[in-house]
Amino acid sequence: MPRTTSSLSSATWRQEEDRLVSETYSPRPSSVGGYSAFSDSVITLPDHSSSSRFAGGSTPELRKKIATLRMFESLRRHGLGEEAGRAFVTRKEESEGIEEIKEGENGKGNGNRKNGEDLMGMEYLLKDGFVSYLRDVAKITPPIPQQLDLPSNEYETFGNKVLGCFLGPFKTLLQRKDSTWLHILRGVDGYIMPGSLTLLVGPPGCGKSTLLEILAGRLEETKNSHVQGAVMYNEKDASQIRLSRLIAYINGQLNRHIPFLSVRETLEFARDCTQGLSPENFTPQMRKFFAHALVEGQDPFLEYMLEILKLKHVENKLADESISDIDRQKLTTAELALGTYSVMIYDQPLAGSDLAATYDLVDTVRTISRIQQSSAIMSLTQISEEVFNLFDRIMLLGDGHILFQGPRQDAIPYFANLGYTKPSHVESAEFLEDIVAGYGSQYMAPTATLFTLDELVEIYRASDHYKDVTRIACGDEVKLTYWVESEPGLALSLKTPSKYRCAVDVEPRKETELVVAKLSTKVGHSRGIESTGRVQIGDVVTAISMSDKEMQYLAVGTKRIQRDLASHAYSLLKNARGRIRLQVERYKDEEDEYQAQWEQFQRPFVQTWWKSTETLISRQIKITLRLQAILKLRLLQAIVLGLFAGTLFYKLGGQYTQRQMNSVRALGFVSTLSIMLINLVQLPLYMLQRPIFYKHRAQRFFRTSSYIVAHCIVNLPQTLIEALVYALCVYFLAGLSLEGNGAPFFQYLVLLAMVAYFGSSVFFFLSAVSSIQEVGNALAGLLVSIFLLFSGFVIYPSNVPTYWKWLIYVNPLHWANVSYCRLQFEVYTEPCSNYLGQLPFCEQYPDMTVGKAYLIFYELYEDGKRPWSPYAILVGATVIANLLALLGLKKIEFTGTSQSLPHLKKASALSNLKGDAGSELQSASSYDKNSKGFNIYLNARAYNSQPTHGEEEDNSGVEKWIEEVRVDLERTGLGIPVEPVSLLFEDMSFTRYDKETKESISVFSNISGYAKPQSMLALLGGSRSTKETLLKCLAGRIPLSGRFSGDLQANGIIPGATFRRMIGYVEKLDAHQPYLTVRESLQFSAALRLGQAINRTSGRIHVELVLNQLDLLPYSNQLVGSLRDATGKTFEIAKKITIAVELAANPSILFLEEPLSGLDTSGTLTILNILYRLSNSGRIIMATLTHPTARSLSFFDQALILTQEGHQAYFGPVGSNCSNLSDYFTSITKFPQYLIRESPVSFVMGSLGLGIKMRNVPAINYEEIYKASSLYRVNNKEMGSIKRLTKRRMLRHQNSTYPAPYLQQAGLVLLRTQRFLWRNVQYTFGRLTGCIMIGLLMGSLYFQIKYKDAYGMTSRSLYIYMQIILVGVISANNVIPQIGTDRLVYFRERRAGMYLPIFYPLSWAVGEIPYFFIATLAVVGIGNGMAGIGTGSTSDFLKYWLALFTFTLCVTYFGVMVTFLAPVPTLAAFIVSIVTSLWISASGVVVVLSDIKFYRWMYRSNPFQFAMNAMTSISFYCNTKECRQECTCPKLPDGSYVWERLAEVRSLNQERIQLDILTLSAMCFLFSCLAFLFFLVLKHNSASRA
Repeated sequence: MPRTTSSLSSATWRQEEDRLVSETYSPRPSSVGGYSAFSDSVITLPDHSSSSRFAGGSTPELRKKIATLRMFESLRRHGLGEEAGRAFVTRKEESEGIEEIKEGENGKGNGNRKNGEDLMGMEYLLKDGFVSYLRDVAKITPPIPQQLDLPSNEYETFGNKVLGCFLGPFKTLLQRKDSTWLHILRGVDGYIMPGSLTLLVGPPGCGKSTLLEILAGRLEETKNSHVQGAVMYNEKDASQIRLSRLIAYINGQLNRHIPFLSVRETLEFARDCTQGLSPENFTPQMRKFFAHALVEGQDPFLEYMLEILKLKHVENKLADESISDIDRQKLTTAELALGTYSVMIYDQPLAGSDLAATYDLVDTVRTISRIQQSSAIMSLTQISEEVFNLFDRIMLLGDGHILFQGPRQDAIPYFANLGYTKPSHVESAEFLEDIVAGYGSQYMAPTATLFTLDELVEIYRASDHYKDVTRIACGDEVKLTYWVESEPGLALSLKTPSKYRCAVDVEPRKETELVVAKLSTKVGHSRGIESTGRVQIGDVVTAISMSDKEMQYLAVGTKRIQRDLASHAYSLLKNARGRIRLQVERYKDEEDEYQAQWEQFQRPFVQTWWKSTETLISRQIKITLRLQAILKLRLLQAIVLGLFAGTLFYKLGGQYTQRQMNSVRALGFVSTLSIMLINLVQLPLYMLQRPIFYKHRAQRFFRTSSYIVAHCIVNLPQTLIEALVYALCVYFLAGLSLEGNGAPFFQYLVLLAMVAYFGSSVFFFLSAVSSIQEVGNALAGLLVSIFLLFSGFVIYPSNVPTYWKWLIYVNPLHWANVSYCRLQFEVYTEPCSNYLGQLPFCEQYPDMTVGKAYLIFYELYEDGKRPWSPYAILVGATVIANLLALLGLKKIEFTGTSQSLPHLKKASALSNLKGDAGSELQSASSYDKNSKGFNIYLNARAYNSQPTHGEEEDNSGVEKWIEEVRVDLERTGLGIPVEPVSLLFEDMSFTRYDKETKESISVFSNISGYAKPQSMLALLGGSRSTKETLLKCLAGRIPLSGRFSGDLQANGIIPGATFRRMIGYVEKLDAHQPYLTVRESLQFSAALRLGQAINRTSGRIHVELVLNQLDLLPYSNQLVGSLRDATGKTFEIAKKITIAVELAANPSILFLEEPLSGLDTSGTLTILNILYRLSNSGRIIMATLTHPTARSLSFFDQALILTQEGHQAYFGPVGSNCSNLSDYFTSITKFPQYLIRESPVSFVMGSLGLGIKMRNVPAINYEEIYKASSLYRVNNKEMGSIKRLTKRRMLRHQNSTYPAPYLQQAGLVLLRTQRFLWRNVQYTFGRLTGCIMIGLLMGSLYFQIKYKDAYGMTSRSLYIYMQIILVGVISANNVIPQIGTDRLVYFRERRAGMYLPIFYPLSWAVGEIPYFFIATLAVVGIGNGMAGIGTGSTSDFLKYWLALFTFTLCVTYFGVMVTFLAPVPTLAAFIVSIVTSLWISASGVVVVLSDIKFYRWMYRSNPFQFAMNAMTSISFYCNTKECRQECTCPKLPDGSYVWERLAEVRSLNQERIQLDILTLSAMCFLFSCLAFLFFLVLKHNSASRA
């Protein structure tokens, strides 16, 4: 059990303990004096026993301390903090000296049992149930180590990002760096016993997540954070073992799995990586026991995990969206439970799940912990009474302090002794959190004195619970502690203590202690799993509880007190009756029986390197085979590109003409470019698997090197197949060389395979070092640019500046092109002398062969002695790329919800934590040598805007003033009053067609009821989908996948445009535009939905009032997406924003889907209070609830309960503390008897068969009983009166579909998209940065190249070609992932009918324009300015810029069109990649127009061709016909003009410049119109209403 040990010495600790004992310890009256110690008599514990309770209370010394603290707080509140500090400094030091954590466990559980005959395999082994099976397994498997001992808001925008590039250095120098330290955890000590389950309870910001991260070894110290203390594991420091092998850490963010593996395959992989005991190395005894399973080829450990977690029904399903959230969470648990972990730490693993799922998981983990003697610590968001009772021990945290730590059964009595009384309708976890959060006054008598947090800490420190924890955690020797509950036949005796079991000590001590003297043969099998460990003779009893009373500790205080307590307990046990709980402990043996296991945990991994690599290879092969769609698309891409290239270069090989030989050389460039870019689609797939890799690496599943090697091996076959297909399609159609029995073909094939493999390795490396996909795409574009620019094709090596020449020689693609050209041109063996005057290069080398002369002329010749060097360079580059990927995956980890969400420009932790007491999810730690235990701090910036106490009081006054203003505004007409509406629904039914059974299935039937203004209605029962479907039907959102019948009206209005304006629908999914502030989100909703009758001023005032009403004013100016960094109340704030966005429309009826899902106790109360206030304003609140607590349901006025079949079981009032609800059902004959201790909601829902725990449900027709009841008649009468009333008060029908005019809709949606782009710096600023880097790279590469020869002319002309390739292709691909970022937001807005759907894609089309203006200006201004291309005059520069801008916009709109056309972004990326590759090849550069045989139609419709003609003509055109003798037009050495040569070869026409730009503009319009059409027509772009 982890023990956090004090930094004080043992002597110091004992002195402090003695001081506390002498000052604050007063023995309980029943534990004082007079009992003699017996060493011979033995008493045997009965099955049930009873005893009188030990009395206790606070001592006078403790009351003095409490009075001192209260006086100190009073002086500080009145401005005398400094004087109070001086006066009470001694007391303050004492109060801060000691603090601790205590974790122990007690509980019980039962396994499921299976009966049957002729069972085989695992069914035979499990025939007696899980508990029996696991106990038998525990006897024959080696143990694992058991006991562990514990010791202002600014956001980034495109503009300030650009300005930051210039002003950043000055701000850094002038910025004031004030800081302060925030305490997150303060002085924590404790221990965790094996075989137990501990619940960590506390409000948000109390430090739960930080503590769990420390225990798991996940919290790292930084310069802004420190942590003090130590975590010991069986007397071993954390540095001595591998924590990731000992502790399994699970939280919501880690609940991710590879979606291409099935559930069983995921668990098999986890078993192979983490389980040291596999079937192949079973002992003979184990093989005999598991014989039935092994014969069937089953792994017994894996099979029982699938059974116990109820995953058998999904074992063959993929771990993606095809399984439910709870099954995915169970899979996470099973994945780690299969390993040899001693401690399982769960940090809110079930966020968003219902309480039934939570109960199933906790019950399973409890069983596993009991049998395997492992420990589990959990922090949960929602905790029902059933879940609470599964835990053994409670740890209560508040503001970093421990307020209680002890047995779960003692938590409520402990606070009852302090005056806090828990009502029966309040759950225990709610009760405890309320006390910690400062809401405990509601549980105290009116005359009682409320304790402050510091007082509760002091009381806990003076309790026996605290003293027992410090005794164990800070003792000199490690003790193994267990709990025993109701073990019959367990005999106890008073003996002189001995250190080791029953061995006689050489020097007996004087004190006496209660020890176990005898064991019954029934121990361990009496009731399943009540005990946390196995009791042994000689174990010392250190605490005892009788008749469900508080645990009384026998080993605290002085030795004399301990002796008296043991004697007194012994005397009481003689006549004890009822349930008995014991805490026993034994000293750890000097000869450690777990030494072999400790050595195992010191090893970093379970598997050897070779075995680990083999396991990973097997997994990667399965993943690859599951990606058949991707594999087929990649193969199709290779075939299409290969056939296109082969037919484009058809029969150009082997011809002795300059143009055809240039085309053959170009084919090598096109081949290497195409085969490399085919692998670009792998980048998002690699990044998809990266979070799972981080999870597995943290838990030591495998070595990173094994992961890299497995990837390299598995990726090889696919690369070879693609290279082979591409080579076959290209080589023979192009008529390339087949000399030497086809040896050049095979060398060409090997070359392509190596280039493809190198490309795959490069993109794998980029996936390891890129935070998000946008960054990965940008880096990929930059690297591809470098590879292409320095390949030797687009610029000759002799033209490359000296400072860039090294890139030519280290570029693998350059050497690939060199090798390809050598293979093809060496077969041109005819002498140059035969082609003098025909081939220009032969003029310089008449004595050489044509091929050799061509290679030398174009600087492609290599030393014939080393033909293998290009292949060696490719192999070396591939190895380097994989080594860099290995380094990146080892050293870099990108964490967080989403790296692509907006970030706060400056994180003001003090401001952020103002309303939340600290962000425990983002907390860091700090070290203070003078403190005891753990002391966690957060280093935060101190800003002048930090509110003082006086300012907080002013804020309170401001809020009161705002409320008064709201009332005054409504009186004066500026406010927007709520229109009272009554909702009536009669005989509503819905059936859905089942495709599998081909039958209509009833979802719900004959549902009737009503809702009046100022009321709250809860929908309960049925399945979750049934309730959601009913809520949608009530809101007029009838699903399209079924048939609806019934009558629904609101004030006589049936569903339609008018009905839709009366309602607000809060969906469960909190989908919002992340780059809008909270205020802007509300203003957007209000402006579109309030209607034209509301003026702008009233709308803005309404938004401010809504913000205040929902307590969102502190967050109103923060971006929605950045709030994850600002507070630990993420779910609560997200739910508030979702409600606020709907309230901005001022609805009369507010529908909510599961508004309490994912919220903790504090968040639940906050949301319910908000809903209660909203209903009081005249609205109807209608919400679906799944397993609500009694307190939550008590907020509602009425409840509609459905049976499991979808019939109506109840509609009526809830009543105070759900009294009306429980009274109705208890009045039903045959209904189970209600126990007052049980929650009324749990009782009712459980009796209906819809509870958290499965019960025996009586066969009762609740629908018939309800319709025969007086309540049904009362409801019918009320519905009749509502009908008569609504006939007299009809609302005016609205004729228009949308409240806002179309022009206003277009403007608002465009403004929203502009804000998205302006603030999405990852996309817009990243694109600008990429364009600047391309401009700098190309400008410096082509810097002032002259026309002194053909090299210079060709290089300068190819500058434009490379520019449009890089800018165009990158822009087309980058827009694809961005389009889908806010599609869920659009779906929500479309369902709400906020604006015309066409405005969404239109806003994207218009919104991109200014950013492309800036990006293309950066490319042209920097690149062309340095290269001197297109800069002859201002007019040329502007026309060149306009042409590049229009072209970039054209290909971007093409990317948008394909994104809306394709159902998934991956397919869109494939289509864009293929089409742009075809356009690039058929643009008239690599193959001139005269040589294009089959694709002239593509040339004529190619945007790349239009851009090339316009931009090349602008840059190179010179009117040579009007030149006189001193013509300034550039010439080549042979006297020909540059423009004439280019125009002849490329078929250029300068008269088409304006026409080309207009054509590109027309193509922009065409692509955008098609994008709009696809967006509106295709189903995958529509909001689903199924």
